[in-house]
Amino acid sequence: MAKVIGIVGSPRRGGNTSAIVNQVLKGAEASGAEIKIYYLNEFEIKGCQSCMYCRKNDSCSLKDDMQTIFEDMKSADAVILGSPIYIHQVSGQMKIFMDRLYPFTNEKHTPRFGIKKLVMVYTQAAPFELFFRNYIRYLRKAFAAMGLKHFADIRATKCFEPNAAKNNQRLMCKAFAMGKKII
Repeated sequence: MAKVIGIVGSPRRGGNTSAIVNQVLKGAEASGAEIKIYYLNEFEIKGCQSCMYCRKNDSCSLKDDMQTIFEDMKSADAVILGSPIYIHQVSGQMKIFMDRLYPFTNEKHTPRFGIKKLVMVYTQAAPFELFFRNYIRYLRKAFAAMGLKHFADIRATKCFEPNAAKNNQRLMCKAFAMGKKII
């Protein structure tokens, strides 16, 4: 059975990013996948300490809530990462999480735990998808080194209200279909 992990980097558990990630996971589950979701804002995750422990080991020296997420990600077939765009970047919660993914590469910067499909979910108040395009391309490259191979992006624009995504039936259908395709 395929395993799909969703990771939400929004401080709003029931907001736009969460709604879309959950919909992708529902699609994956409908295709027979085992699913799990994490809300980063509810975890105690410290920033990377640059100790380089992970260069010689396949884990991090910090013992915090990130260990649980690491273990599930190692065995996952696909990962859904969701974040709102704040000031032209992912949220602080997602950025700290990303910095802690360094153990997923070895000393030669190749993936330690195989290749996993990656769906990135972005929500933004900006009205056009072309905003932040270069930043999103940059993230794809960064994740590829960790074995998270770009499969698709889902971008929700004009997310001024917490229910904007839930109320966008076309977006929710797209997210569900993406979850079914990732398996």
